[in-house]
Amino acid sequence: MRAAQHWLVGYDPRTELESFELPIPREMFRVIGTVIRFDDDDPDAIGSYELTSVQARRIASLVRGECLLPPGLDFFLEAHR
Repeated sequence: MRAAQHWLVGYDPRTELESFELPIPREMFRVIGTVIRFDDDDPDAIGSYELTSVQARRIASLVRGECLLPPGLDFFLEAHR
C-alpha cells in the first residue's frame, strides 16, 4: 500500500471551499506529530484533523520556514492517497 501524502489545508469558513494548501514532505510527517496528537487508532493520520491557528502556523513554519498563512481560514491536516 502506498503511503498517504499529508497536506496542511485551509478552508474559507463562509464558502467551505479550499483556499490554501501546503504539502507536508514525507520525511517531516513524524515531526508534525510533535505539534498535534493523532488518534490512537490512526497512527498514520489518515483521518482529517482540525487545527488551531497556532498549530497551523507551527506546522507551516516547520515545513516552509517563515510561511505566512492567510487569515480567517479553518485549517486541517489531511491525508490523500
